[in-house]
Amino acid sequence: MLTRRFIAVSRLCSTILIGVTLLTGQFALAQDNSQGRYRPDGRQLAQGVARELGEQLYEVRTYDPEPQVAEFSAATIFYPLTLSFAPPIGAAVLVPGYRGTAEDYSWWGPMLASFGYAVMIIDTNTVEDNLEARKQALLAAVDFIKNENNDPDSPIQGRIDTGKIAIMGHSLGGGAALQAARELGDDLGAVIPLLPYCCELGQSFSGDLAGLSAPLLIMATAEDTVAPPATHARLLYDTADGAASRVYMEFATGNHMMANNTGQELAAMGRYAMAFLKFHLDAQPRYEAVIYGDQEAPFADKFSRYDTSR
Repeated sequence: MLTRRFIAVSRLCSTILIGVTLLTGQFALAQDNSQGRYRPDGRQLAQGVARELGEQLYEVRTYDPEPQVAEFSAATIFYPLTLSFAPPIGAAVLVPGYRGTAEDYSWWGPMLASFGYAVMIIDTNTVEDNLEARKQALLAAVDFIKNENNDPDSPIQGRIDTGKIAIMGHSLGGGAALQAARELGDDLGAVIPLLPYCCELGQSFSGDLAGLSAPLLIMATAEDTVAPPATHARLLYDTADGAASRVYMEFATGNHMMANNTGQELAAMGRYAMAFLKFHLDAQPRYEAVIYGDQEAPFADKFSRYDTSR
């Protein structure tokens, strides 16, 4: 009798152990299987950053909602596969630069979604939309992704923490992100302008960024001839002195298009954007040193200037 009980218990323990092994193995060995749905670059870069910083990676999926709004024409949303009982995730919305399309920036989707963020990259109504139109597109996109969180037909329904929204933009879209952040005020979790163009095309910056209170990370390059830092990125950084915290990251090399799929420093850009979101949206203290600490090799060597203000 004791032998039979021992065998029964042993079988039960073995079954539980196998189940636990399969379950933990699922998370430890999870692989992205969205083949063909996005460029692999962002995912591969995310894997490198995850190895360096010991960060968890998620599988990534995409879908193309039908916005049916006046302010922008189309969007792709990249989102991580999280457990049903996991806390809601943050989100980032990105608008392209002048004459750019969402496809030009598709690496950002899997890069940031791999770390647990929903990423919405939009197409403007025309590739030549001005700064004001791009600002309005961003404001509408923030509302849109919040509404997706309430849509029972959306794969991200109920999964977004609407208090953790960031906006991003490149070039003219970066200038638009700053203006949108000024309007959103404390409702915004973070703003990341990428090589921002200060103002409407051909104009010089004469306004202000009063009201911009969200944490700000500006990425620039010393070799930018389209939007030289002195009259664009750095000027904007100095003007946004009401932000909760500011980071100015100026790469020593790289051209104005370094934020898109062909950029020269994608791994570094993705690394710092992710760390900035982890610290400011998710309040993960270990990323404070990555963003606000002394920059060490090999990253310190990449910058001609790296300033912070808190």
